[in-house]
Amino acid sequence: MKNICVCGGCGRTIETEFIYCPWCGQSKMQNNDKAALESVFKSLELKQAEERARRLAELEKELDDLEQDLSILALSAEMAK
Repeated sequence: MKNICVCGGCGRTIETEFIYCPWCGQSKMQNNDKAALESVFKSLELKQAEERARRLAELEKELDDLEQDLSILALSAEMAK
């Protein structure tokens, strides 16, 4: 198994032999830099939270659209009686 570390720029795992991250090009960070790791993970958590919020907003809009369509269908069915 190869040793890996976390890129300080993009947060992806890279092999310790790499001098630069193949994903973002940033010079790799030290394996034992705890503060840098915490910063990377906080950044990743923030990105995940933003993505969840964006997806939730999309789903809420879809649900509102479906509820409106259902209301129209229910009204149409009621008027057809």
